[in-house]
Amino acid sequence: MTPVLSSLEPVRRSRAIQRAISSRIQRTGDFILRKLAQKQSLLSTASNEHTSCPAPLVVGINGAQGSGKTTLVRGLVAFLQERNISTVGFSLDDIYLTQREQLALAKAHRDNPLLQFRGQAGTHDVGLGHKTLTDLLRNSSAVSIPAYDKSLNGGYGDRVPQSEWQMTASPVDVVLFEGWSLGFRALDDREFARFIDMVRRKPDGSVLCKHSRKYSDQNLREINENLEPYERLLYPLIDAWIYMRVSDVDVVYRWRKEQEDELAATGRPSLSDKQLEDFVTRFLPAYEMALDKLDRQGFVSSGLLPAPDTLRIHLDLERNVVAWDHKF
Repeated sequence: MTPVLSSLEPVRRSRAIQRAISSRIQRTGDFILRKLAQKQSLLSTASNEHTSCPAPLVVGINGAQGSGKTTLVRGLVAFLQERNISTVGFSLDDIYLTQREQLALAKAHRDNPLLQFRGQAGTHDVGLGHKTLTDLLRNSSAVSIPAYDKSLNGGYGDRVPQSEWQMTASPVDVVLFEGWSLGFRALDDREFARFIDMVRRKPDGSVLCKHSRKYSDQNLREINENLEPYERLLYPLIDAWIYMRVSDVDVVYRWRKEQEDELAATGRPSLSDKQLEDFVTRFLPAYEMALDKLDRQGFVSSGLLPAPDTLRIHLDLERNVVAWDHKF
């Protein structure tokens, strides 16, 4: 009997994962429904609101790489559309700079390893993101949603031609906008000085800010300053947030390693351990800079909706939800 029971274990594990995902979608979906009702109520009573197609609810979704953002967005789109709520989902990744623009950025900042490849603040077309969200909020006609293909140019990626972008069917009720660094906020001068002080302290066995130590103060300052247009042009267009919080950013490497192992097992191209380490470590300084302020001060939003405007999902190292709470 033991082999039979053992053979059933993967099935049980798969079913448990599916139940956990369904529960996460249900709870985040209920949060979105409440916020949508609040926004629709506010717009219906506003004296200057006369359109039959009110602005959609824009929800920002932040979560570490590998935390399950794409799965969550896919599930939420289905959850909401089953309730006749027109929903569009896209990613911060979809507004990366074109390859030509990224190469020019890398050349202009050749002394900054953090800007030699897509990912960090400064490697997105924030203007394109602002235009896309603004067009969606007008809700008066179909909108083209940008798309990016990471497999192009030998893995360096490029934006998909506009003729191939997805067109929305107007009107839209909910916009889901996700990204690993979406919502990260720039540190002010005093905050940045404190951060650099922690980075440059003599090694004492502490792992605090360990990933930022290999970069210069100027490298880190540029990434911090690059967050300003995101906070000014994108975040005020977002009404509510879902925050998939992790307590240890080192888990990002582990989760990406799992994804690469799955690719290798199916015969598809994957990164070596050395390539993966090089890839992931370029992102981790941004987490070290941003997460403390995000936990203390929360996200920037449109300010239209009553508090709380953020649903936090606390994840353990296995992506299990260990707690839910609301903030700000």
